[in-house]
Amino acid sequence: HAFSKYKIRVTKNEYFLLEGMNVRNVAGHLLRKKSANPLLADKIIRLKEKFYLANNDFSLYPGSHKLLLMLKRLGYLLGMVSGGSYERIRDSVKDGVLRYFDVVVSGDMAKKGKPSPEPYLAAARRLRVKPSQCLVIENAPLGIESAKRAQMDCIAVVSTLDRRYLSKADRVIKKISELKKVL
Repeated sequence: HAFSKYKIRVTKNEYFLLEGMNVRNVAGHLLRKKSANPLLADKIIRLKEKFYLANNDFSLYPGSHKLLLMLKRLGYLLGMVSGGSYERIRDSVKDGVLRYFDVVVSGDMAKKGKPSPEPYLAAARRLRVKPSQCLVIENAPLGIESAKRAQMDCIAVVSTLDRRYLSKADRVIKKISELKKVL
């Protein structure tokens, strides 16, 4: 939506392949790729955030609420690592979902975003666990790369991208409900 205001065509696949990267890096990457004016980044970011907050609600995969509740009852520490801004996460994640997470690391909290390992390593530090004790659930190639570079196991869930884009994960599942069996 934001890019189209400047007559720059971005496909869903182009965008979803960058999912997990912070919004500034996504805008910069796509502007360079499209040979467009890099000075448009701030305008595109503002448009994107405004459009997202007005038109989207964060929704969990079916079965996630139950899974999060089960994991918390079993005493697991949970972290959310997102390329989105903390403000967007706070304003769009509904139904008290954030209460399940002991730590939230947003795109505006990490100096380097995904695919750098920094966001996941920051979450592990804040949770006071070793990276080797973490299991990351991801849905995007850059997040998978970030998790693997942080020396964490990673399970990918097919959602916005086809399974073939998620092949670097340790395991790929079709639905979050399959995670209960894996755990």
